[in-house]
Amino acid sequence: MELVLSDVQLPIENDGMEEYVKAASQRLQIDAQRIVVTKILSKSLDMRNREQFYYKLSLVVRIADSFENRQNLPVYQEQTLAARKTASMKERPIVVGFGPAGMFAALALIEYGLAPLIFERGKTIEARTVDVQRFIKNRELNPESNIQFGEGGAGSYSDGKLFSRRNNNTGSVNRVLRTFVKFGAPAEIEYISKPHLGTDVLCKIVGNIRRHILERGGEIHYGSKMTDLLITGDKASGIVINNDKEYLSSNIYIALGHSARDTLAMMQAKGVALERRPISVGVRIEHPVETINVMRYGNKYHDFNKLGAATYSLNYTNRKIRRGVYTFCMCPGGEVVNASSALGMLVVNGMSYSRRSSPFSNAALVVSCHTDDYASACPLAGLEFQKDIERKAFAAGGGDWKVPAQNLMHFLGEGGSADLNANSYKMGAVPADLKEILPPFVVSELVAAFHQWKKEVPLFVSNQAILLGAETRTSSPVRITRNERFESVNIKNLYPIGEGSGYTGGITSSAADALKAVDMHVSQASQ
Repeated sequence: MELVLSDVQLPIENDGMEEYVKAASQRLQIDAQRIVVTKILSKSLDMRNREQFYYKLSLVVRIADSFENRQNLPVYQEQTLAARKTASMKERPIVVGFGPAGMFAALALIEYGLAPLIFERGKTIEARTVDVQRFIKNRELNPESNIQFGEGGAGSYSDGKLFSRRNNNTGSVNRVLRTFVKFGAPAEIEYISKPHLGTDVLCKIVGNIRRHILERGGEIHYGSKMTDLLITGDKASGIVINNDKEYLSSNIYIALGHSARDTLAMMQAKGVALERRPISVGVRIEHPVETINVMRYGNKYHDFNKLGAATYSLNYTNRKIRRGVYTFCMCPGGEVVNASSALGMLVVNGMSYSRRSSPFSNAALVVSCHTDDYASACPLAGLEFQKDIERKAFAAGGGDWKVPAQNLMHFLGEGGSADLNANSYKMGAVPADLKEILPPFVVSELVAAFHQWKKEVPLFVSNQAILLGAETRTSSPVRITRNERFESVNIKNLYPIGEGSGYTGGITSSAADALKAVDMHVSQASQ
């Protein structure tokens, strides 16, 4: 039989399968040789005691059927996904965008025996990587092939974080994680508490997913931007690619990323219901990795190799005006990158490789914005809000893709050198007054948060930190309004999914959103 052992606690120095078996033996009070650990269900790091860190695990152990289960431990039952029934549609479904939502929509459609037509405005992940590296080296931005646009979406050039902040889609999230493992991710992402892949691993997985889709009849068209939406009455009937070729379908999944501003403008002009959505904007904050390790791990464990670069999450809330300040997309052992997708507008992001071996750690540090912070009630007003900040950042950097930056203590007016700290940004940083780039309310809330954090985590608010701006693409400021069936509220046959729809954020939740949308749509169509 197989039993589940929960709350197994081990000092981190004793990590490993042999120690797991020993702990199970003590819990069950039987000889270790009679136990086999067959599966790890969860593993998290407990750092509450700075003098002794622990791993907390849930394990599945196999023992003889004759074992007397006096503790009434749960019997483990492997969850298996039911095979999808083959479905049929009059026309091949269309998927617009090949980021996390588009990829997983295509994978789900193929599970139902359907062969989707996929349109991606950018290039393959391999060609896209060449363009990104050329941009860094030669400062030549390709607006259609960059960190935002191309196969794999913006998430391919991030830390590859796979944990979801949403709690209502556990089954779908587990399905996403299993799929990543199937296409080359390490098995541990299914059980560690905050899994990440790294850009290098994620790019390989994206290529494997592409080959799987093509081998099963899917078609992927690169350099293919949706420039028009065909609507008959109140129903979408097809799309136009590159102002040229029409493709007809009554099943269109819109899997835009959060930066497809031109496509959103086209959809508004076509009468698709859109609405403003609040976002958060701010800066990237970066420290030496050793500073963050000491801050999080303390003196005993700051150089404990098996722990790797430390992560953190900080929050501050001004309850009077309902604004929050928080860290987001934290990249331990990572780098700050130029994530721009339009000429004359500069935006930064963070990324890490799988080993997280950079000497720096960074995170987005952002302030929540309300829709009434935008200049108008237009559904696209949030896009203009972003653009204004990005234009100022580009100009402050000198107009050649250097990033405007400021040491934290200098930003706070508490001394500190105007000469910039060493940082990871490869295209060069120039001293700038970030208060001239960010909206005044963002600046004031950042200052208030730093004053609070200086009391709580003084190493974080120190002369070790540097701010780089601007961080504006935390999520989509536009929502393509949909109903509970994932269908546009006013244009039938149109299914907005993923981050660009304004309903999700990040790799995992966007992929899970696509799976649920396809499952619901296909099941209803088959009735």
